[in-house]
Amino acid sequence: MSEQPGQPEPGSTPGWAPPGGQPAWGTQPHPQQPPPPQQAPPQQPGGWGTQQPPPQPGGGWGTPPPPPPPHSGWGAPPPQPGGWGGQPGYGPPQAPKPGIVPLRPLGFGEILDGAFTTIQRYPKILLGLSALVMTVVTALGLVATFVGAGDIIAADPSQITQISDASWITFIVSILVVVLLSFVAGYALTGMVTATVGRGVLGQPMTVGEAWRSARPHILRLFGLGLLLSAIAIVGVAVITILVALAAYFELTWLAVLLGIVLGIGGIVLFVMFTTRMVCASAILVLETNPVDPNYPQGEQRKVGIVAAMKRSYGLVKGRSWRTFGLIFVAGLIAGVVSQILQIAFLLLGTMIGLAFGQTATGTAFTLAVSSVGAIGSAVIQLAFVAAVNAIIYVEARMRTEGLDIELTQATTPGYGQPTATPWVAR
Repeated sequence: MSEQPGQPEPGSTPGWAPPGGQPAWGTQPHPQQPPPPQQAPPQQPGGWGTQQPPPQPGGGWGTPPPPPPPHSGWGAPPPQPGGWGGQPGYGPPQAPKPGIVPLRPLGFGEILDGAFTTIQRYPKILLGLSALVMTVVTALGLVATFVGAGDIIAADPSQITQISDASWITFIVSILVVVLLSFVAGYALTGMVTATVGRGVLGQPMTVGEAWRSARPHILRLFGLGLLLSAIAIVGVAVITILVALAAYFELTWLAVLLGIVLGIGGIVLFVMFTTRMVCASAILVLETNPVDPNYPQGEQRKVGIVAAMKRSYGLVKGRSWRTFGLIFVAGLIAGVVSQILQIAFLLLGTMIGLAFGQTATGTAFTLAVSSVGAIGSAVIQLAFVAAVNAIIYVEARMRTEGLDIELTQATTPGYGQPTATPWVAR
């Protein structure tokens, strides 16, 4: 009986054989261990070990699979930002970042980084202008002190009792004027830094003149806000002091001690939480406006009042008080450490210059001048960095609670919806 086509011969490895029965490559005899005929695998067209015919339309068993599409299967590149393999339409889209921070709710470190970025992008305002203002305030304070209290400063300890009451009144008034100038200058700089952060979030340039014009209409309200917050703190301390004093007056020592401990600790906690809730009030006064007609938010705008700004700040920070306090604490710690290092460095430099000149008036003047430069620089760094952090906290709070990131994206991205007249309109 003749062999069926496609069946392997006994004792050989299956291989491809062309018509005519000629052995092809891969056919090797194995006389020692011939495989049983019943275990020989049947030769199937296009199976393993045979040359596969070219694929036919419609496919079928044995037809090689089509080549894999690009960027799929094994060896595919890792996903890139914006989609799998860099292709659009896959994965979450990245938040736009036209300015100092991404337009989305921010993390802890991103807020601090945004403050550093603001100083880096707008150094003329946050460093140069701030240093100029603080220098002028310091100079005016020195002039007021020496002119108004020259007799007290130049008097010997034995002559202190001989100074007239008019000199003491002049000295006290001079100190109050210096403190008042420092407060006004600090709030003016806070307003300019806040306005700069508002432009920086949008990625827009800001000049020194624009920063001053943006902050000038709000300086009095910022100063009023500071006075009101200080008055609230003073009233709280006064109430605690009166209660403790009353307990001591009636010889209730144990009650006085208890009230002092409980009210003291409770007052500190309440003061910290209250000031934390008010962290956005300055930014609200500078950046936000209220529509005259609530039904037409893009119409005529008006400024936000001091009490309204405090209420709004309280609502924005509510629910995130401890996180906000942590941000304020870390920002103040960073600014304090940097400013102290700068101040100590200038103090040492001034002392060395003074020693080089000896115990002379010139050496003393140089020591005071260099030390004053360090004090001004440390004050500028503290004020600029902390004010920038507070303004970014306000922007981030609105992005979390009111979707301000959508408004900012519309204002900075062409074709992304219809932008409003100003993204800072209060909701």
